[in-house]
Amino acid sequence: MPIQVVYITSALLFIAIIPILPPGYYELLRIVASGTFAWGAYRNFSQKKLLLPLVYSVFAIVFNPVSEISLAKEIWIPIELLAATLLLATKDHIAE
Repeated sequence: MPIQVVYITSALLFIAIIPILPPGYYELLRIVASGTFAWGAYRNFSQKKLLLPLVYSVFAIVFNPVSEISLAKEIWIPIELLAATLLLATKDHIAE
């Protein structure tokens, strides 16, 4: 996965903190974030790492667009911040 996708996903997660966004934005965010985290989990599982792919898998499940998890916006904000920060901190483990 190109590093630009990681940066775009992180930017989308940071933008999601803004309180007034249309519902379609969050649907797009779920698709992009779950895909990025699923790819990160796959890439790190294939490299025989243990902790990082499990964390990526949890975030892929949390942002899953098919079976959505409904939480209050106050709970989503720290999750989105943590996810964006994690992507930026571990970008070298995802990018090819």
